[in-house]
Amino acid sequence: MSQLGEQLRQAREAQGISLAQAAVETRILQQSLLALEEGSFHRLPGDVVTRGFIRNYAQYLGLPTEELIEIYRRERGESDKIRVIPAAHPPPRPSYALPSFLGVFFVTLALVGLTYIALNAVGRFNDGQGLAGRAGAVTEMPPTPTALATPGNDSTPVTTSIPNRFTPTPTIRTAGGAATPAAGTPTTTPEAPIVVEVSIAADASGASWLRVLTDDVKVFERIMQPGEREVFQANREFFIRAGNPPVVQVSVNGLQQGTLGIDEGIPVDWYWPPR
Repeated sequence: MSQLGEQLRQAREAQGISLAQAAVETRILQQSLLALEEGSFHRLPGDVVTRGFIRNYAQYLGLPTEELIEIYRRERGESDKIRVIPAAHPPPRPSYALPSFLGVFFVTLALVGLTYIALNAVGRFNDGQGLAGRAGAVTEMPPTPTALATPGNDSTPVTTSIPNRFTPTPTIRTAGGAATPAAGTPTTTPEAPIVVEVSIAADASGASWLRVLTDDVKVFERIMQPGEREVFQANREFFIRAGNPPVVQVSVNGLQQGTLGIDEGIPVDWYWPPR
């Protein structure tokens, strides 16, 4: 049994409030309140929306909101944040004996001298080997282009050339002039669309002014009356600004997100994906 859900249910029943009445007065769907009281958080839209439901429901029942949010966080399996406690005494740093300047100077000088002698010896050895190798080496020359006679004009030679191995892969064009990338060329996959349904219940207490942007383009701006419903689609981002958020209900790809707020007449900005 969920400790969070049990506290919410007991507080509601102690005040003689039915689940249907609580849903109407908090403007949270009854199925969402039932999921909270049963601890079935997987049936709720998301973590951010669920925390908002808990705050609104707790304030409505007169319960401490932060305490219930902490219980929800534990029941979701979130561990406490790791606290770093500084050590009382810092560990001792190892001390190293610095070599004397004269010692380093003489060691460096000796290494430079040995390197110079080794390079001279290797250079003389390579010179002898190079002379012997060049004496018997045969220089490989590229083939001389040959002249081919063209039909009808024997005096005009045609010079053959070696094909370039790095010629770029051509683009295949289909009928009608449309270009088709050659085999192996990567193609892009379109993003999945975001389908958002915005509605105002027929029994809502009033209307609301709405402005809707899909992918940073304004597609809707007017006052929606109770009982109206609009569906929009975006590829990357969805934005709503509502003048009367408690009456505006939103669902994303078929999942109910609840209302946009609880304060009447105070505009609210709503984004999807959430920010």
